[in-house]
Amino acid sequence: MAERKGLGKGLGALFEDVNIDSTEIEGSEANKEDINFIEIDEIAPNESQPRKTFNKEKLEELARSIKTHGVIQPIVVRKQGSHYEVVAGERRWRAARIAGLSEVPCIVRELTDEQNMLVAIIENVQREDLNPIEEARAYDEMSQKYRMTQEEISNSMGKSRPYIANMLRLLKLNEKVQDLVLQGMISQGHGKILAGIQNKDK
Repeated sequence: MAERKGLGKGLGALFEDVNIDSTEIEGSEANKEDINFIEIDEIAPNESQPRKTFNKEKLEELARSIKTHGVIQPIVVRKQGSHYEVVAGERRWRAARIAGLSEVPCIVRELTDEQNMLVAIIENVQREDLNPIEEARAYDEMSQKYRMTQEEISNSMGKSRPYIANMLRLLKLNEKVQDLVLQGMISQGHGKILAGIQNKDK
């Protein structure tokens, strides 16, 4: 467990030469040298991507911008056999496909499955791209698949432990109510209150 506690800092080191939250890549020779243009059909979506829904209208809006300006911020990928897998920037990759681009600027990183999942979660959480259920399921996967404690998850994500605990409570809701939260018909706050009701019929 002690090794995992340092994982958050390790992830920072992986991206010390590129800011995945920035909107521009100009101004750094190291960044420019690190960018590779990869055929878009050689890139596959991230299986560990916690974000399962992509707004079609927003994707098309981004695609129009990409047609005009290109992909300003590179996509982070890792090599997986004969292809590449998106680590961070799947929305840009999807929009680039819609825009008809044949290749996209990428930064290639060597990541373990655990690091890959964490980077995907961190990027989405930092951008506030996940709905509450997707975020809760991502934390649950970190706990179940990689045996991380709530304290370790909070350290890696930069969130408080009570915040992580409250998010995980949403998964106590039955699937019907979880779907309502996913659709935005019930707020995260209401979901937390409903999670405290033991009788599912109520």
